[in-house]
Formats: sequence, C-alpha cells, structure tokens
Amino acid sequence: MKTAQQIIGLPVVSIFDGNEIGKVKNVIINASKGTIDFFVIDSGVRSLSGGVIPADRVLGIGEYALTIQQPDDISDIVKIPAAIELMQKNITVRGTRVLTKKGSLLGQAGDIYIDDEDNYNIIGVEFIPSDSETSTGIIPRSSIISFGKDLLVVNNDFIEKLIQTPSAIETYTEDEKKNNEPIDYNLEPEMSEVQEISADIDEKYGDVADLYALDGFTPDEPDNENSLFDTLDTADITEVTGEEPETAEDNENQSGSRAAELFEQRQQEYLVGKKVTKTIYDSAGQVIVQEGEIITNQIIQAVKEHGKLIELVMNYEG
Repeated sequence: MKTAQQIIGLPVVSIFDGNEIGKVKNVIINASKGTIDFFVIDSGVRSLSGGVIPADRVLGIGEYALTIQQPDDISDIVKIPAAIELMQKNITVRGTRVLTKKGSLLGQAGDIYIDDEDNYNIIGVEFIPSDSETSTGIIPRSSIISFGKDLLVVNNDFIEKLIQTPSAIETYTEDEKKNNEPIDYNLEPEMSEVQEISADIDEKYGDVADLYALDGFTPDEPDNENSLFDTLDTADITEVTGEEPETAEDNENQSGSRAAELFEQRQQEYLVGKKVTKTIYDSAGQVIVQEGEIITNQIIQAVKEHGKLIELVMNYEG
C-alpha cells in the first residue's frame, strides 16, 4: 500500500538499462473506477504535452523508485486520448470537501491510499474534519459513493467506520476481500441514487451557491468556452499535408509528428489570453510567470524552455 504523496516525487527507473529517466510529477485518477490510471512523469524533456506512464506498464513502486521495463513505456500524453480525458476532469481528491449522502459538509479529504498490488485501486482517503469534535481517520473505500472535482460524496455513517491507522486500512481491505462480497470498484452510481442525493442537497440547502457558502467557498464562474483539449479537432490531428511518403511506415511517422505539432499549436492558441492562477518557478527557484499575469506567446515560450508547460496548463483560468 502507498499514498499518493509517497509516490509523487519518486525517481522513475528503467530496469532495461538501469537508468533513472525522470520523476513522478503527479497521478491521474479515474473517478468512475476509483483507480490511478496514469502517472505523470517529469523527464526533463521540454514538451507542451508531457509524458505519462499507464498504470499497467508499471512493474512496481518501492520506497526508492517507480520501476518500468524500458524508457519506451513512457508515452506522450497526446497519443493517449484516455489520459487527456481524465486530466481534463482534474479529479485530485486531496483538498476536496467531504459531503455525506444527506448533504452534510463535515470536512475535507487529505491524502489517498492506494493498493499498489491490486490495479492501483484507491482503498481509502484521509479525512480532515472541519471541527475538533469530529473524529479524524481514513475513510474506507466501502464508505465512498463518488469522487468529484469539488466533493467527495460518502455514506452518512462514514464517521463510525473511520480507520485510525494506515496499517489498519490495509488489514481492513484484506478482510473485506476475504469475508465479504467483492468490493464494487465501479463508482458510477445508479441514476436513482444520484437523483436521491441531489434531492436531499436541494431540500436542505436550496442550491449549489448555498452549499458552497457553508465553508466560505465562492466558486469561479464556469467557463462556457470549449475546454483546452476540446479545441483540438480530430480531423486536424489526422490531417497530413505535403507530398505522399514513400512507404506506409513513413506515412505513419509523419502523421504522428504532424499530430503532435498541431496539438501543441492548438494548445498554445487556446492558452493565450488566459490568466495564470499560480506563480510558476524554474528549477533554480526564479519566477518564470507571476500569478495573475495574462498568458502571452512569450510567456508560453518561457515556460516551455524551462519544462514547466504542464504546470501552466493545469493552472490557468478565463
């Protein structure tokens, strides 16, 4: 068992040549399955799209490193639509508010606990209560209804089932597998259950604005424009211009190169004019772009030169 924070920052080692080829920068969560599906890698390659490792390509995660078979197991995210789709949803879990099925906000989520021996399933989430009278602990997977961008929805009695130590959550999960029916790792609730939760929240708080007001949170206005990745037309990705290549293999290589170029071009066009929501630093601690600055082509080029474009992509608004 590992936590997300234990994994982030680990060196990535290829056992084929014994080389360290990067570090784990983040994890990409599949909310409907409740799993870690991809690991975002900082390999020092200055690319707008960035590299990811599919979870099924990971050989193991130890105290020192995350291991893979060979460097080719790191893929450009532009080549994996599933990774792009999940990154768009931006499910982080950590820092989201914990909401019961009946609509009570009781605290927020901390670190996530992952079973690295079983498809990287999330087996628990740290619970940080909003008041000193409520117990702390780890919310077991069986008490979680759904993972959302802003809310972690849990059963009403989750506090009674909190696990107190990391070792206990591991034991609890093993006991669940042995003594009970298999845990349903598909967290897509039935429509009736979703409607029931929604009705309970509406009845108690009126609307979403009232719900957020409970903890002083004011959400940003929704962005009605197309999302960053939605602006990339599928036809543009597959389009190849110029002379016909001599072989089918050459054609495939040229198509992939052209697709990557178009992807970066469309991303850059989309980012220009947006506002940066987090100050971004280079490896020496110098400021590349300040929070609140409006993104220009010059800013994009600067962060690209320092290998910080994924960080920019994940920290903008407007």
